Amino acid sequence: MKRLVVLAFCLWPAVAYGQQVYTNADLVKFQVPGAYTNEDLRALPRVPPSRGPVALPPPVEAPRVEAGELQSVFEGLLRARRALAAELAWELQRIEDSESAFAGAADRVEPRPGYRARVASLVAELRKRIALIDAEIEATLDEARRAGAALEAGGRSW
Repeated sequence: MKRLVVLAFCLWPAVAYGQQVYTNADLVKFQVPGAYTNEDLRALPRVPPSRGPVALPPPVEAPRVEAGELQSVFEGLLRARRALAAELAWELQRIEDSESAFAGAADRVEPRPGYRARVASLVAELRKRIALIDAEIEATLDEARRAGAALEAGGRSW
């Protein structure tokens, strides 16, 4: 019985105010600066309907990029990805160490139990950055294919 009373007490605001509808008259109570009313919308000039398809502007051609520039961008992206992947691997190894049987040993300073919770946002951020760099690498490879350039990294041709 006590649970039902507490549940009803918690849900009462939702039941009481959940179906409330606001009108233009309520804007005076709220004083929302810059809010449009129906009268404001009626005062706007009418927009004539279009009679046919809308003409799109001509496509802008991307400037030609030299193969050397693409190669340097590609290598920079690969270096950044390797650095982030190494940092992610290091953090994942520390998480594993914190969950091992020796994590709470008195002779060890770091990492302690609970390390996973402390670095969860860092690990997520590293994974996100690696995914973003992977997308940039793919875009660079696509651009190189369109330009007819072959990119190389570590002896491997892309």
